[in-house]
Amino acid sequence: MKSKLTHLFTTSNKINHKNIQMIFAILALAMLVLGAGAPAIGGGGIG
Repeated sequence: MKSKLTHLFTTSNKINHKNIQMIFAILALAMLVLGAGAPAIGGGGIG
């Protein structure tokens, strides 16, 4: 029973770590896309 409980906790920790890492990667890509479009909305300030 104790080994099953330990195995469950270690598995859940790995899954949570991977999910958090994936969420941060998606957020970083979304911010990159939004940041690339920002100068066009603001006029760019050149010219």
